[in-house]
Amino acid sequence: MSLYFTTLFALLTIEMVTLFMVVLPLPFRIRRIIYKAYYKWSSNTQVKTVYYIFGGLVGLLFIDSWKRAQVKVSLYHHKKYSDGSTDPSAVTPIQALASRAYNQRNVYISGFILYFMVCIPTVMTIVRRLIKYQNLINEQNEKHPEDAQKKQIVENKEINELREKLREKEVSLQGLQKQVKNLEEYFDKQNANVVPDSERETEKKEQ
Repeated sequence: MSLYFTTLFALLTIEMVTLFMVVLPLPFRIRRIIYKAYYKWSSNTQVKTVYYIFGGLVGLLFIDSWKRAQVKVSLYHHKKYSDGSTDPSAVTPIQALASRAYNQRNVYISGFILYFMVCIPTVMTIVRRLIKYQNLINEQNEKHPEDAQKKQIVENKEINELREKLREKEVSLQGLQKQVKNLEEYFDKQNANVVPDSERETEKKEQ
């Protein structure tokens, strides 16, 4: 494995880990620390110069590898004489196939590096806006604590009113249950009195 390929692979790994850390739902303080470190790093002129130069080199590697990977492959079952025998000179050699696979690998690695070089700054821009809005919200809450307290008092008052209504409904429900129970007992007594009267009338008719 060549030195530059090792460097590219290490850079790709770092970019993947960085993007993964940025998109995680981290607490506000940790996210702000990460963004401050990124802003300090990206604001450095030397770092910017190295970043753009390295991006240009990776872009040239991507284009060169893509061109070199466009090799027509001819295998044994593609070229045959009329008598059915293969033509060894018409078959792509193993060295060419290995070079093609090597260039395809470089295309994938350099392409993903370029993708993450664009994706990470874009995500950081979104993180910057989130931090900005969260700071504004925190400052507003600090400037107007009375409003927050009033809001909390109103919410507590509404909760108490709902609890009182719920208690009244429970009392009404218990009253209805008692009324239903009393009515059931009353009808049971009426039915108990009606049955003996009907039996007496039946006995009189038989006599």
